Amino acid sequence: MAELLQTRDFRQFRVVPRTPVIGGWIEGCNLAELDEAGLADLREALWQYGVLFGRRQHLSFDAMKRVAYGFGEHLEEHTFAPTKADEGHPEVVVIERLPSTSAKSTTDLWHHDVTSRKHPNIMSLLQAEQVPFGADTMWASMTSAYERMPHALKLLFENVEMEHDSLYLALRHGFGTPEMVARIVQSGEKATHPAVVRHHATGRPCLFVGNAYIKRIKGFETDISEALIKIANDYSKVPELQVRHEWEPGDVALWDNVGTSHYGVSADIGDQLRRLHRVAAWSENMKPEPYVAGPQLSAAA
Repeated sequence: MAELLQTRDFRQFRVVPRTPVIGGWIEGCNLAELDEAGLADLREALWQYGVLFGRRQHLSFDAMKRVAYGFGEHLEEHTFAPTKADEGHPEVVVIERLPSTSAKSTTDLWHHDVTSRKHPNIMSLLQAEQVPFGADTMWASMTSAYERMPHALKLLFENVEMEHDSLYLALRHGFGTPEMVARIVQSGEKATHPAVVRHHATGRPCLFVGNAYIKRIKGFETDISEALIKIANDYSKVPELQVRHEWEPGDVALWDNVGTSHYGVSADIGDQLRRLHRVAAWSENMKPEPYVAGPQLSAAA
């Protein structure tokens, strides 16, 4: 098991743990003011704590993008979600639940972002504009999820691959306008990734399974596939692996999109608006690679 998180002083900020296994408060800095050495420390802190939180940062879109560039050479331009492209920021995704009882949201399920791509996001940075009381966000440590598995389950998931599909996400969860679904169809976003991946920075195992983009276990019959995927997804629901953030305007959360999964709590917001903005970094040099700790199972097993 990994060591429990401790308070740690970096050169330009301090991180105070929020739970023993995931999450930390960033104290003593505004992220917009970090220099290159500070961004290097921020990377190290994120891989250690999984999620970092800063109160009342109120970052501009340009500042959000600068921080994200510290983690990858590309910023995501989302295929189908609304963005701030009309304001010159196609990299800024609008995470919004409209004040309507019929509004659909893809945030209220455990997931890693955009795993239907060959190169999923490395990290995301989310900032709150307006979030009603109760509409929080939760994260789970997927390294701790793997570590909690009995040895037999570790062997199983180390030896399977998951098929991820954006269209399956939209149809299964019934979200999006016809125009949005048409964009998803046009994008043709689908990819196959290991169920357990080796973290690109720490080398640690991460259970790379969520209840969103995953369509099936490659090569498995549907009934068996769905049962096994549910077992993996249930590990995100273990309270000891989670941290929950109650948003205030200007709050920022940065998370490791490989080592954690997350869930946007919809809550009963009635006619209130929930709006946040997200930027995310990815790299052509970072494709999920399998983690294998034990003996391989044979193809016939």
